[in-house]
Amino acid sequence: MKHTIYILTFVFGLSSCNNQTTEKSVNKNPTDTSKTLTNNNPKPDINIKEKSQYDQTFIDGLSEYNEPIKLIDNFMLIGNDTTYFPDDLKLDKEYIFKANNGSQKFVLTVKRINETNLKFNFQLFEKNKLSHTETGEAILPSLFFLGPEGEPDIQTGDSFFSQEYLKKDNSIWLCIKIGMDKDYKGKQRAKITYRYTDESKQTSNFEECPILRLE
Repeated sequence: MKHTIYILTFVFGLSSCNNQTTEKSVNKNPTDTSKTLTNNNPKPDINIKEKSQYDQTFIDGLSEYNEPIKLIDNFMLIGNDTTYFPDDLKLDKEYIFKANNGSQKFVLTVKRINETNLKFNFQLFEKNKLSHTETGEAILPSLFFLGPEGEPDIQTGDSFFSQEYLKKDNSIWLCIKIGMDKDYKGKQRAKITYRYTDESKQTSNFEECPILRLE
């Protein structure tokens, strides 16, 4: 009889140990998974001295870059590298760029209001009559420091580097390019292109928009 009791006790003891081992294994897995997800998706380390100097969409876009970033006045520290924000347009100064193409006249007025935002007003005249206008703010792309855009200038036969500013919403995609150097006459250059999400609203072909020059 004692042998039977010992055997039963031994069996129940093994069963209890197995249950405890299983419970520990089950409880451990969620913790490991959570750590894996956290390690695979680290939050970017972004420090900002004065947030009003940078558009929120610009700040949000920096999460695509896997380096510690500091925004300090007119420059940013990316890891150990220093990159300055474009200053081809002086802060809070209004610039008017113009161009003619046959019976068309293009007028682009811009003002840089902080380190990332351009306030703009664009007008297209057809035979001296205003046919189209666009206004708003265009934003410097978050990863602008990866390299400027090259733009051909048909009038001079050369090319120049430019910095893009974008306006994107549910109705329009618009790009303003500000030249980083001047033409041989000392004129600063710009270009604007845009397209509507609804193509039926596109009344002009802005792929053919000429280079605009500062007045």
